[in-house]
Amino acid sequence: MNFNEFLEKEALSFKDKVIFNKEVLFQDENQSQHLLSLQKYLEKTVTKTRVDAGKEKLKIWENQLKKIQKDWGVPPEVIIAIWGIETNFGEILGGYRVVDSLATLAFGAREKKRRVFFKSELLALEAIKNEKGIEVESLMGSWAGAFGHTQFMPTTYLKFSAPFESKNVPNIWNKENPLDAFSSAACYLKNVGWAEEGFILKKVNKPKNINYLKTGINLTREKGFTAPFGHSGPHFKFGKNASAIFHYNRSELYVFSVWVFSSALENNLQKILWPKNREQISSSETLVMQERLTLLGYDTFGADGKFGNNTKKALIGFQKTIGHTPDGFPDKVIFKKLLSQPSP
Repeated sequence: MNFNEFLEKEALSFKDKVIFNKEVLFQDENQSQHLLSLQKYLEKTVTKTRVDAGKEKLKIWENQLKKIQKDWGVPPEVIIAIWGIETNFGEILGGYRVVDSLATLAFGAREKKRRVFFKSELLALEAIKNEKGIEVESLMGSWAGAFGHTQFMPTTYLKFSAPFESKNVPNIWNKENPLDAFSSAACYLKNVGWAEEGFILKKVNKPKNINYLKTGINLTREKGFTAPFGHSGPHFKFGKNASAIFHYNRSELYVFSVWVFSSALENNLQKILWPKNREQISSSETLVMQERLTLLGYDTFGADGKFGNNTKKALIGFQKTIGHTPDGFPDKVIFKKLLSQPSP
């Protein structure tokens, strides 16, 4: 089935206006090639320039943000932090037509599960056109199909978009007015578990008898501990609000960036001491690690260059065998140790 046949099969109302975009597939195929450590990610996303700009935005939209906080319980600093991280306060809304991105990915994304995901988003875009009367053909967004000041996917827009003024159709992509985007982001967070009296992260001393396999922020844990650099780095306690932010963007790095950014906007700078001797391995090295661990009997259940829970569990098993602290952190030292092991 070619691309045009795919569009015909889906019977989309905008099928004649969709263009296959090879650049989108290139972005999809190379998405995981460059991994950043938490420290480097924060240095990139939470800059002094961005924090200063965020403080100005807080002043400009102060009254409206207070209303949104009253409605949804989400602090202004969190909304502004998300806005700054997602689109640099609306300056970078995306240069791809959303219809092209979603159709291209639904047809040709690198994995079947991703094609299924993007097909559901494509159908949601059709629903937005039919139910909201929005000309979706003109929507611009990211290569992955997210759009607006706070980068919603179509399914998220359908479920959680909330206008600042109750009678309006939510316009989260209005370049001059981000209020619907603010309100929608707050609505989303509230609906996925944001607690008004809760917290995102707190620095703590290393807990006794900590099981590193059960650390980390994910969709199955509303609270717990996380140690981004393993046993030798800082440890944090996370709450329901961290889980809510993780729903917004399923990356622990993202949760940390929203926390550090929003704290800075409150003039509560988070000073984190990073270990200097634990450099995280790259995506290509992770792929080699997965293959090597499986060869040695520590099954990672596939090798894709992504360090997930199966790989973490396998690495912890290897660390226990060789007498290393079993923290599951993939640094250069343990990687070299793994490569030095004789093959069975």
